[in-house]
Amino acid sequence: MKIYSLLIALLLAFLSSCTDIKDPQFRRLEDFGIRKINFINADIGFNVVCYNPNSFGLTAKETALDVYVDSIYLGKFIQPQTTEVSKNAEFIIPLEGKIDIASALKLNRKDLLNREILLRANGNIKVGKAGVYITKDINYSGRHRLDSTLLKNPAAAGLGL
Repeated sequence: MKIYSLLIALLLAFLSSCTDIKDPQFRRLEDFGIRKINFINADIGFNVVCYNPNSFGLTAKETALDVYVDSIYLGKFIQPQTTEVSKNAEFIIPLEGKIDIASALKLNRKDLLNREILLRANGNIKVGKAGVYITKDINYSGRHRLDSTLLKNPAAAGLGL
């Protein structure tokens, strides 16, 4: 009976410590690129740089985001590989997805790189440690200025290379 009580106490302590996970802080986008394009859609990738404000490392996996630029839906982007996140450090989550060419044509491409855009991302991410994962919602909205330095290595975009 004592062992059972001890296990329950340890489980409750562990679960309560999991709720203290602070949300990562968005820093910037990097390495945006088009991998493949045709008349219907384009495969694109990019890296999201975030900061882990927690005093412990985590593993991030299974990110899935619906991304909007200036209220135009671009598509669903997923994380192709698991990311190890160090404590109190920046980390990169690679994302990749397909965008519909018809949706992309709705964007004001002429001055897209010369003005501030509204970037919105809604979805979730699984984060955890030692094989125990929780799903955290992501609801991001912010204004950003895109510039040509975002296009560094299109073939490796979203691959963390």
